Amino acid sequence: MPFMKRFRANPSESGWTRRHAIIGAAGLAACSNPPVAAQGPGTDRLWPRQGPPALRGAVIAQRRRRVAVDGDTFGGGGPVLPAYRRSDFEALAEAGANLVVMSFPELWTVGPPWRRDAAMVDVLGRQLDDARAAGLYVVLALRSGPGRSDFVFHRDSAGDWFPEDLIVDSIWRERDAQTAWGEMCADVARLVGGRSEIAGLNIMVEPEPNVGGLNRDGGRLGAWEPEQYLPAVSDVSDWKRIAGDVTRGVRAAAPGLPILISPPAFGRTDFLAVMGAPPVDGVVWCVHDYEPRAFTHHPEESAGIAVFSEGGDYTFEKRIDAVRANAGAPIFLGEFGASRWAQGADEYYAARIAACEARGIGWAAFRWPTQDESYEKSDSMFNFLLEGRRGDGAAVTALREAWSRNTIRPGAAQLRGRN
Repeated sequence: MPFMKRFRANPSESGWTRRHAIIGAAGLAACSNPPVAAQGPGTDRLWPRQGPPALRGAVIAQRRRRVAVDGDTFGGGGPVLPAYRRSDFEALAEAGANLVVMSFPELWTVGPPWRRDAAMVDVLGRQLDDARAAGLYVVLALRSGPGRSDFVFHRDSAGDWFPEDLIVDSIWRERDAQTAWGEMCADVARLVGGRSEIAGLNIMVEPEPNVGGLNRDGGRLGAWEPEQYLPAVSDVSDWKRIAGDVTRGVRAAAPGLPILISPPAFGRTDFLAVMGAPPVDGVVWCVHDYEPRAFTHHPEESAGIAVFSEGGDYTFEKRIDAVRANAGAPIFLGEFGASRWAQGADEYYAARIAACEARGIGWAAFRWPTQDESYEKSDSMFNFLLEGRRGDGAAVTALREAWSRNTIRPGAAQLRGRN
């Protein structure tokens, strides 16, 4: 079953019990590193505003196992799939990357009573240990949780490999779910903020109120262009307001933690214009760019051939330059990638990287695969280690060359706890 088949429509701790708190905190504390001195929000070392970027890496994306959908063993047999082992992170570091973005699911439960999930915290702790042991910084990106399930990323497959009722997107209409999401973010910030490999916390992966949210008349929002969004969005569904509330809670919980915020419309670069000024110090804007979409999402079985070509008024360079001028904070290209069946995927990666390097923008390519052959056969569209359908060169060649410029890593201080 496809895991990362991406969807896009047309243009306080009161939520969990003392027992959960003890179990979850122990799970991460047992595998945490000695805390490092706080470097202040938005540290220049990892997120410089001038000069070359400091962080260049790749994304891993996971979702919570549902046995009824996934069985007991597909994707590694653990609570999340696919499962990543230390050898996977070591392979990424050996390729030259110094960053992994962990797009991680359900550290708190999707439905009420909202609470910390001890099993997921334990998986995260193991992955953080493994990433740091490999010499990788980590951006922890919260994918799902209160009022938002993993299946919002797979709407176009509803009724195919999973039932439609697994799509939960109530966060855009329910303030209680929004409050719980903020509590989850603050809780996670307290757990990971002192770990030396943490480069930042992304408070929500690809926020998208257009489908599940409401406009000011109470109807479906559906504002797919930046200039439409602010006049149309209702207060209850406004990601700018929600993100500000969440971010202030995270900053209070972890004063020195860089906080990544993505714009709405799946983190689209041009939607950064609707976010205004950073709500607190130490913010990094995180955009995802999958344009031109007919190229980046070119299906394997297609009568035509998508060829990378970009020009005119809608190039990535023009999109990013238009929002950089008034950003007020560093920008991070937190996801970009292309179907390996499109022609010129390696040229696409090289072009995106060159644009980021020229502007001092850190970046992470989607996605770094596991060494689980059976899983990777089911989800190979964005596997940039593989050649294309016509023998096109694997895009990792361009990535390796860029990763070779990395000069900093979180260090080799001895880990406590699990190894």
